[in-house]
Amino acid sequence: MPIVEKYVIKDWKRLWQMVSGIHHETPRDIVREELMSVCSELQAGVLQFKPKSASDVQLEALLRDKKQEKLLSFTERLQDLLNIESAQCWEILCYYLTQEYRGSASLLTQLISTETSMAKLLADIVHYYSLERMIVLKIVKNLLVFYSVPNHPYHKEYREVVDKITLTRLRDSYFDQLESLIDEQPPRKLTAGECFYSTDSLKAWSERNSRETKEVLHILLLMTEHLPMGLEQIKRLFSVFKQHSFGRTHKSLNEGNVFHQELRRSLIYSEMALLLRCLDFEEPRENCDLIEKLVGCLDVDITSMYHRQEHGPLLLFWMLMRLRGTNDADDASSLLRCRHLGKRAVDLKCFVELHSIVTHPMFSDDSLLSRIVRKTVYNQVGYLCDLFDGDGSCARYEGIYELLYELLSWPQLAKDFCTREDTGARSLYTTLLENFPLDFTNLAKLGQALTKGGQRNYIKKQLESLPILALMFDEKVHKLNEVDTDEFELTAGVSPYPGIDFNIPVGTSCTAIQDPSGCYMHFRTQVNFFDALHHEMNCLLKETGHLHGDFESNDRIRRVEAGLRFLECAVQHTQSVEAISAEMVHPTEMCIDLLNKFKTVQCPPVGLLSTCLNVCTALLPLVDEEIFTRVSNLGILPSISDRSVEDYKLYAGGSAACFQARFLGCIIDNVEKKLERYDFLLSYLAFLRTYTKLKRNRYMQVELPGLIFVLRDVFPHVHAWHFRSHQDKNKIYFEIFSYICDILDLISTGSTPRSEDRELLLKVCIYSLLNLENGMILLRFVGVGNSYLQNSMELETNWMQQQPQGLTMLVRLSMRILMQLLRLKGSVYGGHKSLSPLEALIYTQPKQRDTLRIIPTVCSYMSNIFDRWLPILSCRLLKRIALEFNMSLLACLDMEPDQIRLTFIQKLPDELESDSIKTAILELVDACIAKQPGVTEAFFKVNYGQDKCSRSFFGKECQPTIGESIVTYMKEFLDALEQEPLTIQQALPRKIMNIFHSLWKHNLQMLVSDLLKESKFWQRLCSPLLCQFETNIRVYTQILNIVSIEVYTCNGENAALKDVLTKFFEIKHFGEWLNYVFDIPKAPAVANSSSDELPDWICCLQSFKDLIIIMLKKQPKLMSIPEPEFKLMAKKCLAVLVDRSHYLEDMRPFIMLAELYVFILLKLNHSYTNSDKEDRELMEHLLQLMSRICSCYEDLHVRAKEACLAIIIKSAHLYTSLLIHDSAISLSFLNSVVSIICTELQSMENSVNLDRRQSVENTDSTDSTDSTTNSLILCLNLLKTVATIFNSEGPGNWDLPFVSVRLFQRLLRCIAHTLPLHNKQMLTVHLLNVLIVFAKSHCSVEFLHCDIGEYLWLSLQPPPELVQAKYEFNKPKADADCWTPEHWWPVYARGIELVNIIYEKHKGCFLKNALQFVDIHEVYLVDAMLLSKQSLEPAAMQLIKAAVSLVASLTEHHMEWAQQNKTSLMNIMRAMQTLLCHVSTLFHQQRNLKCLLAGRHCQLEILRSTAAIVIDDDLIGACNDLTDIIIYCTKSLLKFSPDLMELICSSVYEPSKWSPLLDVKFGAPKMSEQNVTLTFTMILNMQNHGFSEVPLNTLPNVSQGGETADNESASLLQTNRTFSKTISSTSIVSVSCPASELLSNMDSQLCLLALEHLLMFVASQGIYIIRSTNLEPRWKQIVRRDINSDLLCFHEFVRRKVIADSRESRSPWLRRKHGLFKLNFLDPTRSSSSPSSRSTDVVRRTNTAPTNELRVNVVRRLHLQQQHRTPSAGTNNFDMTRDLSPIGAEHGPPAAQHMATSSTPRSNDPEGDLGSRKRLYPGDNCVLDDLAAIEVQYFPPPMEPGFCEQSQVQLVEEDYLKLMSLLFVVIPSSE
Repeated sequence: MPIVEKYVIKDWKRLWQMVSGIHHETPRDIVREELMSVCSELQAGVLQFKPKSASDVQLEALLRDKKQEKLLSFTERLQDLLNIESAQCWEILCYYLTQEYRGSASLLTQLISTETSMAKLLADIVHYYSLERMIVLKIVKNLLVFYSVPNHPYHKEYREVVDKITLTRLRDSYFDQLESLIDEQPPRKLTAGECFYSTDSLKAWSERNSRETKEVLHILLLMTEHLPMGLEQIKRLFSVFKQHSFGRTHKSLNEGNVFHQELRRSLIYSEMALLLRCLDFEEPRENCDLIEKLVGCLDVDITSMYHRQEHGPLLLFWMLMRLRGTNDADDASSLLRCRHLGKRAVDLKCFVELHSIVTHPMFSDDSLLSRIVRKTVYNQVGYLCDLFDGDGSCARYEGIYELLYELLSWPQLAKDFCTREDTGARSLYTTLLENFPLDFTNLAKLGQALTKGGQRNYIKKQLESLPILALMFDEKVHKLNEVDTDEFELTAGVSPYPGIDFNIPVGTSCTAIQDPSGCYMHFRTQVNFFDALHHEMNCLLKETGHLHGDFESNDRIRRVEAGLRFLECAVQHTQSVEAISAEMVHPTEMCIDLLNKFKTVQCPPVGLLSTCLNVCTALLPLVDEEIFTRVSNLGILPSISDRSVEDYKLYAGGSAACFQARFLGCIIDNVEKKLERYDFLLSYLAFLRTYTKLKRNRYMQVELPGLIFVLRDVFPHVHAWHFRSHQDKNKIYFEIFSYICDILDLISTGSTPRSEDRELLLKVCIYSLLNLENGMILLRFVGVGNSYLQNSMELETNWMQQQPQGLTMLVRLSMRILMQLLRLKGSVYGGHKSLSPLEALIYTQPKQRDTLRIIPTVCSYMSNIFDRWLPILSCRLLKRIALEFNMSLLACLDMEPDQIRLTFIQKLPDELESDSIKTAILELVDACIAKQPGVTEAFFKVNYGQDKCSRSFFGKECQPTIGESIVTYMKEFLDALEQEPLTIQQALPRKIMNIFHSLWKHNLQMLVSDLLKESKFWQRLCSPLLCQFETNIRVYTQILNIVSIEVYTCNGENAALKDVLTKFFEIKHFGEWLNYVFDIPKAPAVANSSSDELPDWICCLQSFKDLIIIMLKKQPKLMSIPEPEFKLMAKKCLAVLVDRSHYLEDMRPFIMLAELYVFILLKLNHSYTNSDKEDRELMEHLLQLMSRICSCYEDLHVRAKEACLAIIIKSAHLYTSLLIHDSAISLSFLNSVVSIICTELQSMENSVNLDRRQSVENTDSTDSTDSTTNSLILCLNLLKTVATIFNSEGPGNWDLPFVSVRLFQRLLRCIAHTLPLHNKQMLTVHLLNVLIVFAKSHCSVEFLHCDIGEYLWLSLQPPPELVQAKYEFNKPKADADCWTPEHWWPVYARGIELVNIIYEKHKGCFLKNALQFVDIHEVYLVDAMLLSKQSLEPAAMQLIKAAVSLVASLTEHHMEWAQQNKTSLMNIMRAMQTLLCHVSTLFHQQRNLKCLLAGRHCQLEILRSTAAIVIDDDLIGACNDLTDIIIYCTKSLLKFSPDLMELICSSVYEPSKWSPLLDVKFGAPKMSEQNVTLTFTMILNMQNHGFSEVPLNTLPNVSQGGETADNESASLLQTNRTFSKTISSTSIVSVSCPASELLSNMDSQLCLLALEHLLMFVASQGIYIIRSTNLEPRWKQIVRRDINSDLLCFHEFVRRKVIADSRESRSPWLRRKHGLFKLNFLDPTRSSSSPSSRSTDVVRRTNTAPTNELRVNVVRRLHLQQQHRTPSAGTNNFDMTRDLSPIGAEHGPPAAQHMATSSTPRSNDPEGDLGSRKRLYPGDNCVLDDLAAIEVQYFPPPMEPGFCEQSQVQLVEEDYLKLMSLLFVVIPSSE
């Protein structure tokens, strides 16, 4: 209410909202105070509005004082229209402009500038004034209605106000008002036509006057309930009514206007009802004097009123009053006059008129006013029956039974009727019983009325045992014996109803009664009404063929229809099937027969058919299956013809291919539209709604066809249909809206899992309503507008009780449906941002052509005063629009920011507004923060800071209200929170916290910057976290989220927040918080679709987890979690996690706890426990968790799986020592790990389905597949972790659980199926990594028994699409869903590596399988080695090195290889030569190398560039890799070159056994026709190489001191010499020397290793060529010359670095000898069991050429180095995390293996057959010996003679280089 200096009138509209009781939240004290303050105005009523002539105040002077002279012209026109005095006119204008006007100030100026624009504004103000006057009367009416209603919330206050005024004064005042209103004349200028639109204004005035008159009449009628009228009041009333002929001659009402006709009728009925109420004396003897006086005063006037129909009830009442209250009944003449009055009343159809009165909308509800009128009429009917119905003659009066039905349908009167026996209206019922079934229809309707009135059991019992049955006398059937006059006795039994089990027994007495239609015999026997109904239905079925379409006038049809209506009511009130009697069953079943009978006729009786369908509907809750089956078989309801159609758009369009309307559509078009009544349609809608609520899930049979029919054939067209009653139209709309709401509620909130049919139903519903045809109708209801809605409500008699199917309810339903559509739109349109036709109509800005203006209209409902839900629905719909709207809501509202705040925000500080509307407004603000910046700025008053001064509204100074900005309301919230943190438990503070949360969530904290500047902001906001905790409050979640966001963004600069967090993490607060957040209910929480409906404790746990994770990631920027609190949190988290693992029905809390514990563990580098006991307890908790996980692993959510696996992996690292040393814990741990991995593998096997046809999976399952893959990858990482821990220090049989479940076979089987699948590529790589790790461990023996070849050899072939695809130059996209070479390279490389590792481990045992792999993959191995010409990307380089390494290993058995497949060997070795050639050229072609490293996608850029190539880390690393490749290539080629020691030392030279690998031609020798020279000047980067005397070979028979020295030397070698840890190595062989910068940065150790191999290869080939007999001497000389000249730099290097360092050497041919000792011959059988032998030489060598053992085995160094890195299992320091060296000790030239060979044990196995050997576990001590024995069995070394002392030495690098230098000195000069 605006602040004014002095008010003349009250703001009645606002007062109505406060005191009416519609908003029951107004405090009672305020109601009393407000009403008491206006007692005089309430008593004065409309007379408080003084006419213009009542005051001397001149309008001009008043406006001059207000300084509003510019409004003088406008106000004068307004005063002329309102005809009220100046001060009140000014107040009305001010109230309108401050409360109602929604335009801007500039628009107001335009409106009052011209006469035309002024007229609309004047009309609005006139209407506002009319409403104010009407509200005064409505408030007084409310006081009287609830004056005696104790259960009304304001009953006491109302009673106090009325008692203060007194009923007498109130009555007298309203008599004055009634007379004033009837005598009132319209304003002079209106009647004279001197105003604009005078006709319309005059019409509005007359309508207002009529409605006010009617309202005063109702007030007086209500007063009669509390204060009976006296003689003077009745005389005064009669005089006033007679003055204008009971309303017929009311002023200015146009008889041609339908609305005016209704107004006149309502006036007539109201005046008649009031007068009849005054004449209704329940105790006439107590009012004899009053009655006598009334008769004396009014008898002449009333008895002369018999010319109009409304006079009939008055004459009837006057007659009954005289007969009951006077002695007229005793006087014959007076009685005759009274009878004459009664005859006139009957002739005027008084009962029909009374029926019209009680059924008029004014009196048809359940209000006190209606009850007074109905009770008055009911009393008079009872008096009439008591006086005149002794012979049953009253039953013959027209309309009396219809009146009785209407009266008895109300509970109060029905109860009174049933309690009477022989008095009152009961005689009419007795008449019906005596003539049953002659008056069958009336009895059925009476039963229906009493059933509706709540007397079902009584009337049902009565009708099931009727006392008399009247039958037309038939002398052939009725054998009678006369007993008395008209009294007979039945002598033979009669069956009156053929086919029905009912008989009239012999001896039944009867009475003959003559009727105009014949003589009837009234048998006194018990008869059941339902048997008679059954007979009537049988007769109807027989007579149908003779009716010839005349159904409407047929009496039989009317009788059956009336009986079925009663049957329907009876069934509706039945709670169980048992309550349906046997006699009721047959009529219910025959309803189906009637539907089936009449569905084929041309114009069926729709009333009868609708009643039959209603009976079926009533039976649905009891026997739905049977009813559904029978109705479906009739074929009368819409149906889906083709259920195979899946396109919802075809269904929505009602395509003839899938939908048929059938009989229902025909009857509407052909019958009901002509009759303008739609009974059958309403019956079908009721059937549809009832069945839908049963939730039987027959969507394709009932709900979907019904929905299509409604939305295609009914809803879009109802507005064009003709109706007899407007209420019928609203009823159809109500049923349609209700059905749509049922569908949306059923699907969107259903608890059962969604099916395809449900999804189809939802899509059809949403798509149809979003389309233009249905959407327009829906929006018409939404867009009715508050003005029209409020006007229609103003015309209603009862403002407190709305019509259940009125316009307001339709608007509410339409708004609800629209909200649902906007929310569910995504189910049809998906994530598309395109607007549907419905949304396009809504989202229209005012500049565009928009007649609906939906958004401003929805906003207008905020000011509705009649319905408390409309403003709330308005806010909620605007909220939904704001969330779904992708354009500016501010533009569509077409409101200034000030108007927006006045409309919404001003309601927040108003204590009288309900909390519901405040909550809705705050939710709207919250929604706008997310999507509507314009409206958000209006709410927060952005850029309006300067508008702080007070404003003047037409001379009234108004201070800025608190509601001008939401920030002020938020500040009050913070103040209240500081005073009492528990304030947060209330609803409104929680909504305020939602706004704070949204501001931080959307990074809009600047909107509350003023609040943030306050020093205590964070202390206030977070105060609930530091006080007592309350359960189920979402605020804690929001505060934690706000704090988390602030911690994440503040970068440690927020001191106030730091203080709050410091307090929060104090043990007294943090401990309580942990107890609160970890107090998780055991009962599973219900998961809903909407995240807002998640339980508060789940949200709180999630927010706490997020805060802790952010704190851990951000510490110590802002602060660090104190260590004691951190340990406490970790301990409690694990305990709760283990406890929660037993309640996994709801996995959400388990997932959050597990993820939180993962992040806690990740911040730990060691155990957070303080003692071994705590460690053990923690491990027991972990084992319990693992055990629980194993028991239900398949049912776990993927996030739970991943988190638990991460916990296990991290815990295994943290508690390695405990796992290793406690066998019980380790066994339990391993068993759980095995169970988990087996479950994952089983799941993977099931998903792949063991079928290659599943290789191409549907993209829809990508997410689930990825999730499953992630958990399996974590399982594989867990396997690697376990192998790392237990293989190094665990028990010897740690792999027993893995072997027992055939883990390795399952891994192989799984990888065999995942290999071809592109979407499993990552999983395949991890599976291969796991296999590689196990292959490197002593578990590798298991692979010998797993049929690895069957699983992998064929599966490792490239996928068919990759083999067939062309090699495209463009690099594929990262998200490509098909195989590309880049994707396949890592997979194939690891597969080759696995084969190589297993072969290196087991040599001969695996040789056959390895050669089989090579045979199958020959082409792919060749392609892999030639890949170097296309790409040297990391994945490609890895593949090349893997292929070369495998070939280099297998060439050791090249003879066996050649025997099995010589072609394969030749092809691969040719590719090896090509690879060596190509790699050699890359060292001086750095640009080409750079291109190959960059990959195909950017090679052109490098080639086009003219800049010099920069030597970077990538290039250096690539050269090291290439050097490794050269080493492997040279090593392989050495197998096919003559043995160097054999060439030098053998006495027999057999050149025929070998073939030259180097072709010697003039100019440049070539390798395999590739241009590769023998120039080696590029290898001279050795100048900086430092030597250490590390032995290259091992002497197994040296003393203990020698072993110690050997181990120390190996340690030195490990320290000084580092190699690549990948599969491959690199070499540098080039035509010319590469840049010194490149060489200086390369790995010198690799270069030296390459040098050793190349020197041996060149020496071997050189000597072979020189000694060749087939080569011409000239070519031999060229070879000598080239060797001599090209190796000069090498000789110089040896001289400077080797010989010069050997200071003790006196001759270049002398050297030091390391490890010299006397030779001892050993027994081979004894040496096999020697522990020193096993520990020194773990891997047995099986070379068959002991004569070659003098050669230096350069590769042997790598094995020794790796051996000391990886000692045998007994040393407990095996590191599984490091890749083993790819070069085994048994590879390469055997020049340094002579003593090792001599000490190789022979087999102790007597059987000597691998297949007959018993399986042993790798952990057994004897396994190495056994395996060695197996290998020796295959490749036994021949015995050799004893050694001389010369062989008992150890070689070092210096010796080797010196030897090769001397050899190359000798070669050129020797033959």
